[in-house]
Amino acid sequence: MDDIELLSQVTADDREAFNSLFLKYYPLLSDFCRFLGINSDDGEDIIADVFLDLWVKRERLRIHTSLKSYLYGAVKNRVYTLKGKNQKMPLLPEEYASDKAISDHLRPDEMLFRKDRRLMIERFVDELPEQGRLIFLMNWQHQLDYQEIAEILGISPHTVKTHIYRSVNYFRKRLLFVK
Repeated sequence: MDDIELLSQVTADDREAFNSLFLKYYPLLSDFCRFLGINSDDGEDIIADVFLDLWVKRERLRIHTSLKSYLYGAVKNRVYTLKGKNQKMPLLPEEYASDKAISDHLRPDEMLFRKDRRLMIERFVDELPEQGRLIFLMNWQHQLDYQEIAEILGISPHTVKTHIYRSVNYFRKRLLFVK
């Protein structure tokens, strides 16, 4: 069942549909909170608040974007509120550096090559300007598309595309020696 159907069932007071949405998005939003530098306890509270608001406002809630974008945006806004809007946030805490699973069918040298390349990219990401870093990581680690990122950050999709293009271009220049 897709998000639109689940959301329409939630507006009709279906608790099972609400539970399905929560179970579907909780792990993603929890990772997003850690990505934004929020500890797991505060992240749980933020996500619970977002879903509580969703349930309480279910009858009058009108989502003009995708549900995924709405939830990510709501979590981001709560994080900014929690941390203070003017405070610069760490975007990728050291203990949460991406350790994406590598296929078991890869040879050891391929695994090492991929790990080294990922570590180089993560190091280069730290050299990007804050907005570019945030946009790149939302796309790379959270697999959000340009439109979703634009909706979450309140910018145009063209701006997101430009930041991704500049980031990838920067990485290419830095990784020229790696084939």
